[in-house]
Amino acid sequence: MKKTQKTTDIKKICVFCGAKSGLTPVYEEAGFRLGQLMAQKGIELIYGAGGVGVMGAVASGIKAGGGKVTGMTLGRLFERERPDLADMDIDTLKVFSHLFMRKVAMTKSADAFCILPGGFGTMDELFELLVLRQLGIIDKPIVILNINYFYDNLQALIHQLIRDEFVSANNVSLLGFVDKVEDILPEIERQLKEIKA
Repeated sequence: MKKTQKTTDIKKICVFCGAKSGLTPVYEEAGFRLGQLMAQKGIELIYGAGGVGVMGAVASGIKAGGGKVTGMTLGRLFERERPDLADMDIDTLKVFSHLFMRKVAMTKSADAFCILPGGFGTMDELFELLVLRQLGIIDKPIVILNINYFYDNLQALIHQLIRDEFVSANNVSLLGFVDKVEDILPEIERQLKEIKA
């Protein structure tokens, strides 16, 4: 097992992302690389327990680096996203009966959040986190990986919301966008210092 280099106050990161692979391999590659980087820093992964798509790639990356994985899911989702139970790369599995209970548990358990490319579920999770931060219910870093320009339109939408005064300009600081996987952990650390200041 590889030696890990601990990160300051970040012990667990919740990664929200797709149970599908997307159009290009770059999304799964990014997920796998993030898992490796988290394992190197001794950071535990909290995620949706899927074994396929970008989600499965993150878990595979962290396990390849000797890291720890906690999966949180719903019974019906688990059946769909875990086609091969023989290849379980989860250390701890928690199964919930309701989606909102799962999201509450993931939000409470993590020290920070990372959003990779994904579909409606990922968007739901992201916007719930944003609202929780906006209302001051949570005060934890949120980083979006804008790899392959995936979240360019989201950035444009946020600026539109601010421009048309539906969102306050200071809400831009509620999250950070990065273009490279290697910038995710430094951005989390930067936000954490800002939150604590």
